[in-house]
Amino acid sequence: MMDCAIVCGYPANEDGTISNILESRIRKAIELYHKKEIRYIIVSGGAVHNHYCEALVMYHYAIKKGVKERDILIEDKAISTYHNMMYSKEIMIKYNLKTCYVITDSWHIRKARYYAEKFQLNYKMVKCRKPKHMLYIHSIILTLYMPINMFINRLKGYK
Repeated sequence: MMDCAIVCGYPANEDGTISNILESRIRKAIELYHKKEIRYIIVSGGAVHNHYCEALVMYHYAIKKGVKERDILIEDKAISTYHNMMYSKEIMIKYNLKTCYVITDSWHIRKARYYAEKFQLNYKMVKCRKPKHMLYIHSIILTLYMPINMFINRLKGYK
């Protein structure tokens, strides 16, 4: 059993509802929680691309799916994957959590792994299911875009 799962954020829909990608990520964490493979879920992500905090959207979704409020830890400051890992590490230290799963999509794993290593997390990567309505070509495009995005983030100072 791992202590927790860090769920990487992704923007909510413009109306504040959970987006397909964000839902697929939190659903994987909820699945692990109900199987008792984790004790806590860290939902990570601020209000980056719209006015809705990604962590809070996931928090409310998880509660509706039977996760106890006390078992959800909210990280609501992250504006990137770099920050997802940095701030989640702080939460892990605060709650004395030693091990974690990092949950994200297959096209995002490389980036999440890079920052999990940077912040010296004791982690295992877990990929969630591709959202129902997501075309494979979209996944391929995102996979090809991630190294470019990582390069841009390095220019911003997220090394």
